[in-house]
Amino acid sequence: MKLAKWYFTIIWLSFNFTLFAQENNESGVQEHNESGNKEISQLKDIFRDAQFHGHFRNYFMNTINRGDLRDYYTNATGGAVGFTTGNYKGFEIGVKGIFTYKTFGSDLGIEDPITGKNAKWEYELYDVVNKGNFKDLDRLEELFIRYRFGDSYITYGKIETEYTPLLNHSDGRMKPFAHRGAWANLRFDTVHQVNLGWLNGVSPRATTEWFNFEEGMGLFYNGFQPNGELAEYHEYYPSSGIGIFNYRFKKNNLHLEVYDFYLDKMMNTLWTEAGYDYKNFNLGVQYVYQSPFSYSEELPYEHRYIQPDENAQVLSTQLSWEQAGWKFGIAYTHAFDTGRFLFPKELGRDHFFTSISRSRLEGLGNTDVFTLKGEYTIPKPDLHIGLEFQQLTGPESAVFEFNKYNVTESLQLNTHLTYKIHGFLEGLSFDFLWIYRENKNSLDAQSIFNKSNFNQLNFVTNFDF
Repeated sequence: MKLAKWYFTIIWLSFNFTLFAQENNESGVQEHNESGNKEISQLKDIFRDAQFHGHFRNYFMNTINRGDLRDYYTNATGGAVGFTTGNYKGFEIGVKGIFTYKTFGSDLGIEDPITGKNAKWEYELYDVVNKGNFKDLDRLEELFIRYRFGDSYITYGKIETEYTPLLNHSDGRMKPFAHRGAWANLRFDTVHQVNLGWLNGVSPRATTEWFNFEEGMGLFYNGFQPNGELAEYHEYYPSSGIGIFNYRFKKNNLHLEVYDFYLDKMMNTLWTEAGYDYKNFNLGVQYVYQSPFSYSEELPYEHRYIQPDENAQVLSTQLSWEQAGWKFGIAYTHAFDTGRFLFPKELGRDHFFTSISRSRLEGLGNTDVFTLKGEYTIPKPDLHIGLEFQQLTGPESAVFEFNKYNVTESLQLNTHLTYKIHGFLEGLSFDFLWIYRENKNSLDAQSIFNKSNFNQLNFVTNFDF
């Protein structure tokens, strides 16, 4: 298998380079400068301070649909192994591979006799573009060169996704989002920071292959157009990539961020965010404005990702309080009736203050979202308990003007528990996530199957090293 070729190669090289460096260290090959810092005089020395890292993960998921609708469960096992060289005159090189296997579970391809559909969420632990493949699920996730100067760095290649509120790692399955391109993190001082990026390739979450942007955009379900027609925009946009600009300001109790996402041929998204801390309280505000590019006007209506008259606007706010391990928050988001809020699912997940697991705003307009959050952390043992309640109002079934995926008003409850082990088993953690979602209006089988009126159990075991 492909996995056996590169996965064990990474381990073998890492092990042998480490031993080789240690053996030569005994003869005093490595020198030190006057300040006592190590100076690399030979190529092999860059492996002396190399970092070998990764994780092993086991993920059990069970979706329990309403009544006679079919249930599904699966257990996926896998991990990731990465290797980053030591620093030579500011330069370092990294490589990382990831793999997944289905260890047991129900037949995810069996159709529900009522709706004619099969599993949804469980397939996302494997490869959603190659359903039925549960063994050959490896991916070269990182292969990059990085240059560090001061507290800043520039990275080029296949890279671990830097956090942004739209384009992000979102490590909530067996394989996260990964991107290819260039990224610069510039830290001028403790107050000002700038991030610049240009990405021209993507390996979406729950997939194993790499795609350019023309292939990748629309790889998943395309939904509906505002007039109710099925959308079909996959491979209709010869996009060369996405450009990202981010400016961060943080001083005393004030935090400001500005993001601009330039998605070639498709649209521009301006995201602004501000936060202010006062004693144990935090107030946050997010405002987003989107504008389409003229290229869409050249395409037939059904092949457009965004319509020329859509200018989505979203306002999201949050007030939270934190003390002695307790944290409570209330958040509200309003998507205006100027267009649907859009961002390709193949690139990341939106992180508004109201966003929670299994629920995002993408595809909606003229919508209100309310979220209540409560958390409690116990230092000893390292135990975290969280509760989230969300109410979505506005979307109506079969009303598509501001409803790309034909969702309806809903209620959702998430319960989350995390337990981290310390001591000899440092790095081992257990995560339990229980999700319940209920439609408020459309309750027919086709509307709710794998979408709402279900319980979902997620139990994840992680070992990070």
